[in-house]
Amino acid sequence: MLNVSQRALDLNDKGERLVGEGKLDEALAAFSGAVLASPGYARAWLNRAEVLERLGRVSEAEADREAARSVTASGLRPFQPAPQAAAYQWTAPAPPRTRYEYERDDVAGPGRYILNFFLAGFVGLVLTFILRNHGWLATWICLGLLVISVAILAATGPEAWGPGFENSSR
Repeated sequence: MLNVSQRALDLNDKGERLVGEGKLDEALAAFSGAVLASPGYARAWLNRAEVLERLGRVSEAEADREAARSVTASGLRPFQPAPQAAAYQWTAPAPPRTRYEYERDDVAGPGRYILNFFLAGFVGLVLTFILRNHGWLATWICLGLLVISVAILAATGPEAWGPGFENSSR
């Protein structure tokens, strides 16, 4: 097997990736670096020839193809990496975020539970638990419930507040 430097392999891989992204000038520079790092690396010569041809520099591409032929004709075989088990490797989906992976301001801590309890009682606690990962939404809802409750109580008058409420201040 041909002795190819790791730098040449890395540059060739980078060039192939850049060709896939359509960045031909950068790919040409990467393949040229691979050829300089390992002049006997025929695959780098062929890749560079392909990019040169795409860029319209046909005579230079033919010269690179000839260089690749001379490398292989002189008894040196072009480097071929071991075949990959699969081009696409499956990765497990990310698990759902837990309470501790949310931003600090997005998670309801004990203080927010207490505040919402004071604002809307047990309904506030339930809302805070259900909406615990949605920032201050539960607190705004509890505040709205408090305002609505006070408005209703103010509209109904003291007689609706319970027996003996009017006389409690005397």
